[in-house]
Amino acid sequence: FTCTSCHDVHALEVKTDSCATCHGTDDVEAIRYGDPIDYDGDGDTAEGMAGEIATLTEALYAQLQTYAAANGGAIEYNSAAYPYFFGADGKGYATWTPRLVKAAFNYQYTQKDPGAFAHNGKYIIQILIDSIEDLGGDVTAYTRP
Repeated sequence: FTCTSCHDVHALEVKTDSCATCHGTDDVEAIRYGDPIDYDGDGDTAEGMAGEIATLTEALYAQLQTYAAANGGAIEYNSAAYPYFFGADGKGYATWTPRLVKAAFNYQYTQKDPGAFAHNGKYIIQILIDSIEDLGGDVTAYTRP
């Protein structure tokens, strides 16, 4: 597929009417890649890739906060305010570790590409699970693609 297979070339809107032909639905967030795998461990093998990624993104954010609290101080994320990650003092987060930087980058990537589930969902799932694990989180309930 090319970009124009799914997007209108002038408006970049998703051509949802053509989704149903291959995927059986015109709801892009309900689309799966045909496998019945529960990547996020919530027991739902029918949810779309967007749902799988949303659950893992929430888990990564929670793990970012746990790791940061134990390794330099509280961290908060604000997608609308640069530098996006802030400490308890409201200033840019300053006590980064290499692991925290990598995980924060992957988290930011999922926040800034709302179509990541469609563009490369399995890769996004991999980086989310790998980031959670790298920060010391329990990933035994997840299935890495």
